[in-house]
Formats: sequence, C-alpha cells, structure tokens
Amino acid sequence: MNTTQKIIIFCFLLQGVCCRDFSISLPEKIQALSGSCVIIKCRFEINETYDKDLTERAAGVWYKDKHDKSSSPVFNSSASMQNSFIKGNITGQLKDKNCTTVFYDVRSKHSGQYFFRIEGEGGLIWTFTKNSVSVDVIESPVNPRVVLYEDEQELQDQQEVLEGRSVSLRCSAETLCSSPPATLTWSSTARIPLSESSKLQELIISDLNFTAAQRHHRVTFTCSINYQLQDNNRTAHSSITLHVQYAPQISNSSCSSTDATVCFCEVDGNPSPVVEWHLSGRLVSNSSNTFISEERLSNTSLRSFISLDQSLIYTNTLLCVSKNTHGNERLQLLPSSTRLSFSFMLIGVAVGVLVILMSVVICKNEGDSLYATMSSVGATTANPDIHRQKSIIYSSIEFTNYEAKSEEVESISCLHADYAVVQRGSGGAAEAESSVRESSRSTEAQVIVRADELTKQTESKQSEEELFEEDSQLYAKIK
Repeated sequence: MNTTQKIIIFCFLLQGVCCRDFSISLPEKIQALSGSCVIIKCRFEINETYDKDLTERAAGVWYKDKHDKSSSPVFNSSASMQNSFIKGNITGQLKDKNCTTVFYDVRSKHSGQYFFRIEGEGGLIWTFTKNSVSVDVIESPVNPRVVLYEDEQELQDQQEVLEGRSVSLRCSAETLCSSPPATLTWSSTARIPLSESSKLQELIISDLNFTAAQRHHRVTFTCSINYQLQDNNRTAHSSITLHVQYAPQISNSSCSSTDATVCFCEVDGNPSPVVEWHLSGRLVSNSSNTFISEERLSNTSLRSFISLDQSLIYTNTLLCVSKNTHGNERLQLLPSSTRLSFSFMLIGVAVGVLVILMSVVICKNEGDSLYATMSSVGATTANPDIHRQKSIIYSSIEFTNYEAKSEEVESISCLHADYAVVQRGSGGAAEAESSVRESSRSTEAQVIVRADELTKQTESKQSEEELFEEDSQLYAKIK
C-alpha cells in the first residue's frame, strides 16, 4: 500500500466521523409480562447540523406498527399520558441522545412493532424508520433455566453425579420489568441447603451448592420465579432430578435355623449392586446343599436369600459380598441358633471360672493331708437337707517333698460343701484322682466321722490344759 492510498483511506474515515447522520440503536425483540411493564433501551444519533436544535424541550414520540403521516402516535412524552394509547415515561435524557423508555401495565393489545421519532426545535423532526423494536406481551413468565455443575464443570444433558463430589445447581431467568422485582426460590422433596442469589444486568441467578450424598439420589429440585403484580401473581417453574451414584451398602441381614439355615442380606447401591455368597472363602452357587434367590426391592436395592444344609454352618464362615462399579461391602453372617449357643457357652465358662475363684475355701491342713471345700454360690449351713440333695465332689492330690508345719485344726465350717483332700506322696510325680460320690449321705458320714475325731482331739487338749492348771494351783498352795 503506497502513501496515496493511505491518505485516501484516512480522509474517508475522517469524513465518516465528522459527518454524522440519523441512526438509532434498539433491541430487536423484548418480552413483557401481561400486567407488568416493559423497558425499551434506546440511543440515537442526529445529523451534526441539528445539534443546536436538540435541547431539553425536545420530545420523544413512539409509533406502533405504522409510521406514515396517517399514523397516530401511541405515546408522546410532551402530551398527557391520559390521552396515550399506552402509559409510559422516557427515562433517558433526550438532550444526551438517550431515548430509553418504560411502558406500564402492558397488555396483549400492546404487542407489536414500535418506531421512535425525535422532535426538537427548529427543523429537527425525524422518524427512525429503518430500525424498530418488537414487543411481545406474554400471559405467563418464561420458565427459568436450571443447570447442573459437578466440581465447577457444567454437565450437559446429564443428571448423574458421584457421591462426595461438590455439586452446584444454578437457576437463571431474564429480569422482566416488574415492581417489586422478580425473585427466585428453591424447593425439593428433601431438605436443601441455603441458596445464594445474585442479579446481573439482564439476568437473575440463584445457586444451590452442596456435597452429593446418597440421600440426594432421586431428589427433585425445583426453581421458581415469582412476579408480584397488581392483579395477581405470576409464577414459573423448572425442575431437575438428581441421580447420585454410590458404593454398595448392606442395610439389613439375618439368619434363622430350623431343618435348614436360611440367611438373607439386603443391599443398596447405584448402579444396582450384585450379591455374592462366600462359604469359607469360596464363591457359592446353587447346588444340592445350597439354594440362592433374589428379590428386587427398588431400582437400587435388592434382597438375596441363601439356604444351607445344617452340616455346613458349624464348620464354615458365611459372607455376604455386595459389589458395583464404585466399590464393595461384605458382612459375615451366623445363624441365630449358633449365635445363641456360642453366647451361652461364653457366659457359662465365665460364670464357672468366677465361682471357682470366689468360693474355694481351705478348711483343714492336718498331718499328711490338706482338706479343702468349694462351696456353691448361695449355699448355707442352716439347712442340712439342702446339702443332702447335692452331690459332693471328692478329690485327692499327692505332693512330693511336702513338709507339714502344723497338725492344728484351723476350721471345720465348710463340711456341707464339696470336699477335697491333698496328700503327701513318697513317689516321684504327683498323681491325682477324683470321683463323684453318687450317695451324698455316705460322703457326708465320712465328713462327720472326721469331724468327730477332730472334736475328740480338741477335747483331749482341753483336758490336758485343765489338769495342768489344777497342778499349778496345787503346787502354789503347797509352796
């Protein structure tokens, strides 16, 4: 490009800037809610030769559908609104070439094509015929738009999210002219978190933010836009049903045992999980000893049954295993009868150990034998009939290298209870033998005979002490 061409292009651009002509900027189409208002954003330009005629006394005029000489204006800013086809007001400053206009209480009859005309002083009268705005008056508001976001990424044509992900539901709607302004509200079939609302120049937006959880699965969220008008309120809705994918969970399980052992396992997950039964680590299928069946509870949950031969349950471990694409869960099951018998066995062992530890009382340590009694819980010596009804357990244990320290009788208060003897032995290893006496009377007789011998020894010692005391007194008198 040479210098001459550059000069020509520069002069052309300069001429376009300096020589302004009549033009106007209008939206192509505007929707208005019946009974509400409509705002038409408008700016215009005039030929620079008429700049002096554009004063504060300038008027703005609107024509509908036609703009020829035979057409009548539907609105004139310099005339009374009572005589106008439509009530309104030019909110912009015409001196500043701002022709933004608001029309009030629009109805369906006000729908149509609108043209603007500027009337100033001198010779400034111009109708902008090349550009117009289409006003569409609707009876009901347009439904808001709801968009689903997962981790700040918009999900198009999809309503599935993964459990634990950050989820946002955005509701947006055009801000149609109304007083008071329109509001957005959320509702759902379950409790929802707080929403955050914001308003842009032409949009009203409300965001619903939360973390996806199992309880949100198949929950419907509804966004509503509300207009408070003079005659009545207008509302529009949009809804979205959320689908949350989550790992399987075992919600319920049980076993019962009669002729066969039947167990069931209820699982829930999305996608719907599969259930497997494992016996001692091996996958179980239908056979002569086992039978497996399933019952569908919902789109995401099912109940699985297994019937086992009784001989299998006491020697094997039974597991319910639930799986889907997001994980698995397992649970060990035991039949009810096995659980009860095992519990009773543990209780019996614990009680037995506690009784032995608390009730062993040493009754005699005499000569070559040690005598011990183990009284039952709640036993008493007040009623000898009770002792006759119980078996008495007798045992003897021989010890080597045992050295008796005393021949004195320490106690005979436990003759009513189980009876044990510990003896010294001269052999190498100690031998123990025990037997249960079937006749409680014969065993008790042995205990009574032994008690009589102990009593006689005690009385003999008491006689020796009395003689010694008498000799001492006689010796004192002689002295």
